[in-house]
Amino acid sequence: MTLHNRNPMLLCFAGGTLMILSGISGAIGVIGELSQIIPYIFGLEFFETFESFMAGLAAWAALGGIVAIFGGIILTTEKVWFGRILILAGIVIGVIGLLMTLVQMATAGVFVMDMVHQLQQSLGWIGAMMAFIARIIAEQKPMMDRK
Repeated sequence: MTLHNRNPMLLCFAGGTLMILSGISGAIGVIGELSQIIPYIFGLEFFETFESFMAGLAAWAALGGIVAIFGGIILTTEKVWFGRILILAGIVIGVIGLLMTLVQMATAGVFVMDMVHQLQQSLGWIGAMMAFIARIIAEQKPMMDRK
């Protein structure tokens, strides 16, 4: 017996893993640059709040990857429609997290990404695309044909 929607599940697992890796590494490098600029402009209290908020949003890329993996696992059950909804939610959450990393960089005045940030962003975007492709190719047919 073959596993129902095996290939989309594997794509979701790979894409979710890439989004997790991207989210974990995303918020680390930019905060050091922000810590030198924003306190002088807006004050230390604003910077601490802004730093916490943006780091939380950047960590959403990792959360999006986890949700996409769970959606891929659910694709192998009878609830394919729910798995597709979870995958879409994971993609949206992950893309918001990736965009927040770009907002952090722009806020810090860094408009040219170094190689590490490019790699981090690329992993996240490729993971989101893989999960989206898995959502598209997930079959909506019953798990077993009844005769």
